[in-house]
Amino acid sequence: MDTCANCGSPLPEGANFCPKCGAMVSAAAPAQSRKGMPGWLLGLIIAVALVIVGIPFLAIIAAILIPNFLHARSEAELAADEQNLKSIAVAVERYAVDHDGKYPDDLPQLVPAYISKLPAVPGGDGTGAYDYHHPASVQPDAKYEIWDDGSMDPTTMSRLPRGPNGPPCEQQCKYVVYLADVGIIGISGQR
Repeated sequence: MDTCANCGSPLPEGANFCPKCGAMVSAAAPAQSRKGMPGWLLGLIIAVALVIVGIPFLAIIAAILIPNFLHARSEAELAADEQNLKSIAVAVERYAVDHDGKYPDDLPQLVPAYISKLPAVPGGDGTGAYDYHHPASVQPDAKYEIWDDGSMDPTTMSRLPRGPNGPPCEQQCKYVVYLADVGIIGISGQR
């Protein structure tokens, strides 16, 4: 005979409530013994297996993606560097138009009338400055040239010509230069 879990008095067969205390009687199935490993242990084994498989998988994905992200960043910095060189060249040409064909002696002469401020070379700490030569040193008959600080990733310069009308830079160039009447080129030597 079953007894009430609340007061301990005997319960009639099929009763839903205890006649003594009025507590509800649950129809609990007899306890069965479980066979096999406990649920927490099974969960722990699955978690460890996922970690063992997941870490190498994530490492492989990171090994593939991180270099690609870094190269894409370097490509973006090179594109920004080229745009800065062209913007400075436009300001130099505008200065020359307003000064009867005479080019500025240095870049600060362009600020603020021809360019709001001189841009810094992209990447690094933002303190890299562009260097201006008038007349040009790479090609003596060129009017001027504007050099970056040589901080661009050489692996991104493969499409630039090495010097005026030269072969592609590949990984041999250090500087990106705007040469008047030629455009953007790569230079491997010293400034």
